[in-house]
Amino acid sequence: MTTFNEAGFLSTAISDRIQARRNGNALGFELVEALNACLQKAATAACETVRGMPFDREPMALLLLHRSCAQLQGAVLMAERGMDVEARTLARGLLENTLLMAALHDNPDKARAVMIEDAAAAKKGQAKTILRSGMSADAAMLQDVVDSIGSVSNLNISKLAELGPLGHLYLLYRVMSDDAVHPSGKSLQRHMRMADDGESWNGYLVGPEDPERIADTLDRILMIGIALGVAFTQIVGDEENNTRLGEISADYGPFRASQDAAAEVRIARKREAIG
Repeated sequence: MTTFNEAGFLSTAISDRIQARRNGNALGFELVEALNACLQKAATAACETVRGMPFDREPMALLLLHRSCAQLQGAVLMAERGMDVEARTLARGLLENTLLMAALHDNPDKARAVMIEDAAAAKKGQAKTILRSGMSADAAMLQDVVDSIGSVSNLNISKLAELGPLGHLYLLYRVMSDDAVHPSGKSLQRHMRMADDGESWNGYLVGPEDPERIADTLDRILMIGIALGVAFTQIVGDEENNTRLGEISADYGPFRASQDAAAEVRIARKREAIG
């Protein structure tokens, strides 16, 4: 047996407690498992019917769903080990996918144009980076590539969010970027034992996150994943899985309400600590 201090999250001390952590958030994990099964079923079924090129609406939506299923599953694997920051990092990627799926739902032509431009911008940016580094064996050829692409912009998530009905989730995208994805002040403070007043601390935090935070992350995964699934099933006309998502959404309601109540308790506790 290995301890956390010996092998971190790869230790048997962590893996041996997976079921206990799942039991501690039984409803959240049960809902996420149901959502994952529905999305996986929808993706598998669509492989038999969706045809076209990668930037066509339905093929792009299906490719996006395959990517999303893997990210959701990865987030669950992290969450059941108490790896909250890592689970939220994957959930932020899932949210990015969801904003694109929503754009494909409401504005497929604009969403397609945005993705094609982003691909060109990525190619141009990589070529310019190689040119600046001096690593190219054929600088003239690379310069021709840069010149031929012209003026293009990388994917702007804020503008992408405006193309669909989920623009309000852009704030959540920024929050999750700050508290998990980027090495920001807020994300780094997760490794410090902070007092409720937000000013003092008395040690470092290592090891699995507490069940309350894991529940909050599962809540976000559910909210994001249900929205993504609804958009996809409507794009491809999958009525069966769209109906199933409605059932999962209804089951999700009480869990969502419990998370709102827990958030109010946390806010009240912080206000009391401050003053």
